[in-house]
Amino acid sequence: MQVYKRLSLITLLLTGAFLFIFTIHNVREDEISWDVLGYYLYLPATFVHHDPMLNDITWLKQVNEEKNLAGTLYMVSYHNGKPMYFFLMGMALFYLPFFLLAGAYASIYGFPVDGFSMPYQYFLVIGGIIYTIIGLIFLRKILRRLFSELLTSAIMIIIVFGTNYINHLTIDNLATVNVLFMLTTIVVWNTIKWHENNRTGHLIAVGMGTTLVTLVKPSEITVIILPLLWNVTSFNSLKQKFSLLLKKWPALLLTAGICLVIAMPQMLYWHAKTGKFFFDSYINPGVGLDFLSPHIANILFSYRKGWLLYTPLMIFALTGFWFLYRNNKKVFYAAFIYFLVSFYIIASWTEWWYGAAYSTRPLITVYPVLAISMGYFLLFIEKWKWYIRTGFWLAATFFIFLNQFQWWQYRNYILDPYRTTKEYYWATFLKTRVTDSDRQLLRVYRDFTGKMEFTEPEKYQKSLLLEEDLCGSDFRGNMQEDSNCFYRLGENQEFYPFLESRYNELSRTDHIWIKASLDVRFPEGFEGTWPCLILSMDRKNLPYGYRAIDIRPDSVPRQWQRIEEMYITPEIRNVKDKVKCYVWKRSKSSFDVDNLKIEIYKRK
Repeated sequence: MQVYKRLSLITLLLTGAFLFIFTIHNVREDEISWDVLGYYLYLPATFVHHDPMLNDITWLKQVNEEKNLAGTLYMVSYHNGKPMYFFLMGMALFYLPFFLLAGAYASIYGFPVDGFSMPYQYFLVIGGIIYTIIGLIFLRKILRRLFSELLTSAIMIIIVFGTNYINHLTIDNLATVNVLFMLTTIVVWNTIKWHENNRTGHLIAVGMGTTLVTLVKPSEITVIILPLLWNVTSFNSLKQKFSLLLKKWPALLLTAGICLVIAMPQMLYWHAKTGKFFFDSYINPGVGLDFLSPHIANILFSYRKGWLLYTPLMIFALTGFWFLYRNNKKVFYAAFIYFLVSFYIIASWTEWWYGAAYSTRPLITVYPVLAISMGYFLLFIEKWKWYIRTGFWLAATFFIFLNQFQWWQYRNYILDPYRTTKEYYWATFLKTRVTDSDRQLLRVYRDFTGKMEFTEPEKYQKSLLLEEDLCGSDFRGNMQEDSNCFYRLGENQEFYPFLESRYNELSRTDHIWIKASLDVRFPEGFEGTWPCLILSMDRKNLPYGYRAIDIRPDSVPRQWQRIEEMYITPEIRNVKDKVKCYVWKRSKSSFDVDNLKIEIYKRK
């Protein structure tokens, strides 16, 4: 009986021990890479290179070249041509204590104090484990407020071992999800406590948690819905809620002041770099919110990352909202509205597959709330006859096993983090090895280094989109004639476009290859920077999937030469995005172009 009373605590300790051991045994030399590098930049820039404003990224280019941490430095944004941090500083604040410990350890034991040697990798991962365990501690507190020891233990096991939580809070524990999960549990717990006793400390904790969540990932500001709507069941109770907050105005004012202090370093940085206290540094047309084109079906069911495909136990959490509504309306409205808003924002992100994620990574942030709805579903199951309960738990056990097995497949590159298709998923279902014929079922391969090698032309159908010898061209003013017609880019002409088309006008498939070719001729004595052939996608008048190829003469001046380039379209954010191809003349010197040709290759 004593063990039963401590069952959820025992579950917490055993789960925490497993997560710690597994994570420590899987630390990589490149933990600080890709997005994590972007979150982390504040620390080496400030403490190692003494450039907290990030005015010079020479050191970053050198580190990336030496350690190959990311394909491109997309984690650096620019304002008026000057570099600045792309991501907010929230994660850097959570890395900071462990960064300092790593620096001290590296200095004592002779490792490079450069922000990237192995002590930094290990100490940051240890910090991630600590944040994971803190999140589980608060999750247990929340669940114990609502459910029995047995149900609390069952829910914790389902969340940790039956969902994609297990991946992103272990081998991927330096990304934002780890800290966001912890902060969400802290906000929920202190929301519960504040509604019980109205103590200022809990209100401050809610405010601090919400502010920090926003500094880590701005779209997660939706967590404010939970404290605002907790205990609200009608418009009348909502009025009473705001009336209570007004009566507590001194505590509310103190909380707002503390939140402002926490946010101030970020605001001051923005102001110093841009002249504005609030600035959107996420200047990347390939990544952003598109509320008019949410990817709901893909988020839920795609074989690439579908949440309910790879995390089927969450179906019971979604069903549980109905039982939460019937049994606890004071929690239901806050929890359900928060989930719906968060889910819609997640589905509206243009890069809906969220990189090399296992299942849909950002939904882990809302798991503290889904754990509650899951609990109410389990309460419903408990009321049924033994054979129905047994059937459910057998199904749940199978789904936990399936999640663990597919996670193992993911870690061993059997489930590809980017390229899995329906055909490939079923060809490798419950398999421990992959054949060459299986791999033929994957989505097209895109090289992160930017190389575009068209290696399988036999799988594509070629069609001619454009062929123009420029005789009788619509371009006016610079038509020239010798033995043939051609077009001369004059001194004041910077661009020469010859393709601009919406993607859905070219193809309904997920990608196409484009072969762009043209003849160029340079005059003798050409001066200045060589021109470029540009191929890109255009979204909201900004390019992504941008490819620039220098056009350099490989023959004597005044002789025509043929330029040919292959281009694979990037992951399409919206089918109405435009495919563009043009020549960019980067100097005053004139040169000639002729015989433009665009060929399209579509998958058979």
